[in-house]
Parts: sequence; C-alpha cells; structure tokens
Amino acid sequence: MAKKKKGKKGKKGKKGPTIITTGHHVLERERCMCPRFGDSYYRTEKADVIKNDVAFYKIKKAADKELDTLDLAGCSFNFLPDELGIVNVFTTTLVDLNLARNNLFGSDSAFSVLKNLTSLKRLSIANNFLNGKLSEDACALVNLEELDLDGNQISELPEKCDQWSNLKVFSCGNNVLKTLPEGVEQWTKLEMLNLRENAFENLPPQSSAWVKMKRLFLGVNKLVALPETIGAMVELVELDARKNEITSVPETLGECVKLEHLNLGHNKIPALPEELLTQLPLLRELYLYGNKLESLPLPPEAMENMEKLSLSKNNFKTLPEGLGAMTNLRELYVNGNLKFSSLPVSVGNLRSLRELALRGCPKLKSIPSSVTNCEGLKELDLRTGGKKDVCKVPQEIVDHLGIQKCKVKGAVVKKAKGKKGKKKK
Repeated sequence: MAKKKKGKKGKKGKKGPTIITTGHHVLERERCMCPRFGDSYYRTEKADVIKNDVAFYKIKKAADKELDTLDLAGCSFNFLPDELGIVNVFTTTLVDLNLARNNLFGSDSAFSVLKNLTSLKRLSIANNFLNGKLSEDACALVNLEELDLDGNQISELPEKCDQWSNLKVFSCGNNVLKTLPEGVEQWTKLEMLNLRENAFENLPPQSSAWVKMKRLFLGVNKLVALPETIGAMVELVELDARKNEITSVPETLGECVKLEHLNLGHNKIPALPEELLTQLPLLRELYLYGNKLESLPLPPEAMENMEKLSLSKNNFKTLPEGLGAMTNLRELYVNGNLKFSSLPVSVGNLRSLRELALRGCPKLKSIPSSVTNCEGLKELDLRTGGKKDVCKVPQEIVDHLGIQKCKVKGAVVKKAKGKKGKKKK
C-alpha cells in the first residue's frame, strides 16, 4: 500500500481569544442582525398590548380618584375606549386630556366618545391620523380653552366651531386647512393661534375679532398678503409669517404697538411701509431675510430695543445711518446681498453687537474703521463664499478686534505700502 505524502506544515499563527458561544447566543445574534418580519410584528404587537394595559390602568385610577388630568399620550390607541365617555365622573371632573401620538384615524369615532366630557378645558389630540373634516361632535366641548390638533390631516373645521367661544389657545399646525369657517369670529378670547404648515391663501375677515391675540403663527402657507384687520390685534407680541407668498405688508400692522417678534422671512416683499418701524418701539427681533427689499425705512431715533436683525438674501446696497440707533443690537445678518457695497459709519454705535455677518457680499470691498468701537463684537464674517475674498481690512483694525477676542473671517488684511496683504481665515 502506497504511503500518503505528507504536506508541508504551515507556520503556526497566534491563537486569538477563545469565544464561548452557546445556542442562546447564536439565536440572539441572528435575531438582532437579521430579525424575521414575523418576529418584528410580534414584538410591536406585544408592546401595543402592554401600552393598552397601562392606559386602561390610568383610566381606572383617574376614575377612582376623580383626577382632573389624564395623560394617554403614546398609548397606541386605534379607537378610544368607551370607558372614557361612559364613566360619569369624567364628565364632571376631567379638565385636561392628552391623546397625542396615538393611532386615531376617524374624528367621528373619536369625538363620539369625547363629546360627553363637557368639563374639558384642555385637549391634545396632536400627531394622530385624523383626516378630512373635523367631526361636528367636537363642538360639544363648549368649555375648551386649549385645543391642540397639530400633525394630522384635517382639511376643514366644523361649522359650529363658534361654540368654542372660550378658546384661548388653538393649534392646528401641519394639517391641510385652506380656510377657517365664519364661526371663528366668536373666538374673542383667543390669545394664541398656530396655523403653520397648512395651505392658507388668505385669513378670514373675521380675524378682526381676535383683539386679545398675543401670538400668531402663520408660517409655511400660501398667504399672498397679511389682512388689513391685523391692526385690531393690539395685544400682539409675536407674529410669524415666514415662508409664504406675501408681496405687501399692511400699514395697519403699525397699530400692533406691543409687537416684539416679527418674522417675514422667505416672502416676496419689495418694501415696508415708510412709518412701520417707527410705530413698533418694542420690537426686539426682526427677520426680513429672503425678500426683495432694497432699503430699510429706519428713522434715526427708533428701534432702541432691537436685539436681532436679519436682512440676508435681499437687494440691499447699503444700510441707513439710522442703524446706529439700535444700541442694544446683538446680532446683524446681511449675508447674501449681492449688491451690498458699504456699511454706514454709524455701525460703530452698536456697542452691544456680538455678531456681524456679511458673508456672500462680493461688492463689499471695505468696512468703516468705526467698527472698532463695537466693544462686544466676537465674530465678523466677511467671506464672499467664492474662491477669492475681496474685503480689505487694515491691519490696525484686525489687531484691535483681535485684542477683544473677535474672530474675523474672510478679511484680506491690508498692510502698509510695499507689503503684500494676507487673507485672514
């Protein structure tokens, strides 16, 4: 019998650490790395059952102890339990109910249960799947003061919404509303209205009844103009109308003398009313970025309370000397104004200024030396955003700003004659 040839012995490598693997470890690793669809569904279903058990325990506890607050957020309800509507104690004691982040689909079935809770003052049913017209049964909740319907697919409010005459806060952001019914004229106590991310083209004339309005959020809609009736909102403190199609600002906005925050960014506004900023002495934040503005009507004595001003992405060539009156201004943004070529000397009066952003202004070749008077300045951005920066700044200005720990970006440092300039990154 022929003998088998012995092969060459390979070099022995270093042995790695011993890995102890049990059958349980293998199964668990397979489950984590590549879970089967059935397993995933089973776990989700089991979690929903546990959430429902917790929710029913909360309902029973609230009924037994006659609590006025009930938090059922994130309980994975597809339908509301009948216990909410038939337990008599809830109809007289329950004031605050949170149903946010569930799986509620039809508003008719939801409010057929909720309509009996007539003592409710605060109701959140945000981030569900409510769609179409909101149920008329919702109007039975006549004592509501706060109603949150954010993050659904509601396309219309019920006609009888005039019965919500006690509403102070109404939030219906991120839905598909196009208009409001006439009944909103009865919301005379309304203080906060959120209609962000809908499909509004106009606000109804009935909005003149909102004389107690303090915060109005209209951003991300299709508004072509702010209503003239906005002047009736004499208590207005904050107005957000960004990302619309607004082409004009009504002069009546100047009657909102308590306004502190005004956001008109990302619209198509070519000019502001001449006297508007004079009439808003308490304004602290003004956002006008992304419009078609060429000038800013700034009277020399106004806007002393202004802290933040954004004028980015417009058609400004310069700013008025009245800018220097904003002695409390902390942030000024003029980025992306392609025609911007000069800062007013009065910028030196802005001793509270911490950030001055002039990025993306290729026509700006220099800045006034008075900028060294801005004692609080911590960041000066002069980058053009292209291959080559163009704004020349004398060495003494850069040195002075460096002493106060101001970071200068994009400046081409201008040295004495015979010495080449150096770009400041």
